[in-house]
Amino acid sequence: MLMQADIFAGFDPATVQAIRASQAKDRQAAGRARATKSQSRHQFRRAKAEATLKDILPAAFTPGDSWHIISHGDIDALSYLSHAIQGVSHFDYVALSTWCIAKPDIEQIAAWLDAGRIDTFELYAGEIFPNQYGDEYEAMQQLCDTYGCKLVIAKNHSKVTLASCEASGTYLAMESSANVNTNPRIEQTAIHASRDLFDFYREFFSELRSIDRASANRHKV
Repeated sequence: MLMQADIFAGFDPATVQAIRASQAKDRQAAGRARATKSQSRHQFRRAKAEATLKDILPAAFTPGDSWHIISHGDIDALSYLSHAIQGVSHFDYVALSTWCIAKPDIEQIAAWLDAGRIDTFELYAGEIFPNQYGDEYEAMQQLCDTYGCKLVIAKNHSKVTLASCEASGTYLAMESSANVNTNPRIEQTAIHASRDLFDFYREFFSELRSIDRASANRHKV
């Protein structure tokens, strides 16, 4: 209960009550209590991270600006993309380079794809992803089949997020120490509104070929 108190601190009491009521209901369903509790915790963590970013970052990024953020691990890596997507109608293109990625983050990306907030999505993951993150790997393969996404497995430890919206002239390159997962450690992130840097990274990643046969076969031309 002490852990829940820390997580829920600072949130609207009505929202906390609704989440707890939902958890109580789920506990009545055999075998689902732990998964539901974990998901609620993740949602609260992300909501708090996004509220923090709303306070310290502009709603939309001006071309040429660079923003540098350091945190105590209280901001999830995907929260930066979540903040940026609120400042545009949609992103034509999003690419994530990360050693690994959590299942809730893949689900969030799927929701953006389904809602038309992201047109094209590419994931560049580390070589551990297929074997050590089996559920996440399968979920990403499903995104490839459903939305035509691209998955590349490589000996990759870089953490870069690219996002562009041609209509608004928004081109972002986000460099971070954090993987796209929950990590309670000090992490730094730099957000550059730079077309040149966006193109630099996109060209590099577009030339990578997957060392994973299943994902490689999906993108043969």
